[in-house]
Amino acid sequence: MKQAMRERLRRCPERMVLGPNEKRQRLVDVEDGPTEPGPTTVESLTPMGDSTTPKTLTESEPTTFECAKPMPLGTEDGTIPDERFSASSSYPSTCCPAKAARLNGNLRWAPATDPDSWIEVDLGESTVVSGVITQGDTYSNLFYVTNYKVAYQKQPSSDLLHVTDGNGNIKMFTANTDNTTPVTNLFDENVLATVVRIEPIAWSGGVRLRLELLGCRRD
Repeated sequence: MKQAMRERLRRCPERMVLGPNEKRQRLVDVEDGPTEPGPTTVESLTPMGDSTTPKTLTESEPTTFECAKPMPLGTEDGTIPDERFSASSSYPSTCCPAKAARLNGNLRWAPATDPDSWIEVDLGESTVVSGVITQGDTYSNLFYVTNYKVAYQKQPSSDLLHVTDGNGNIKMFTANTDNTTPVTNLFDENVLATVVRIEPIAWSGGVRLRLELLGCRRD
């Protein structure tokens, strides 16, 4: 008798009798042949045997961030206000504060000391950043940055990360060869950032910098 009951349960597993307080789950399985792979769906069965709403197991958040058409993020046109610019230092003159580092502006940023200098822009919100445009001094053709690195923070309190090349190494960008011509550098991969920092590592004459950030706002 017990053997016959086990055989019936094996053939018709969905006709098992559940107690009033029992609950079980079953994976929805398709026996009609191979199907395209997709997310696993789980149905919860009530004590009466009726299924509740299926739950789909979602994939993890992507590690790449799309920006089909990078646009200026607002240093040149003033969308990013002055107070969101900061720097390691500024030359002791009204000519060269961090807020003067706007692309095509009449002023420029110059640090008090060139080695280990940096300038950063707070975008005010999490933004897909794709690249940087740089210029040099507004007056002298002797002063401009020739190479730099880019660092960023996902949030203002996050660790500082560096933009890398396709092999995962910190990327050194080739910048200007004169003081006036804008030079655009796009990243190998977009980054998601709230704060972006430019770190000059080589220059002509001295560090003088104007800049624009490129990317896409996450509206």
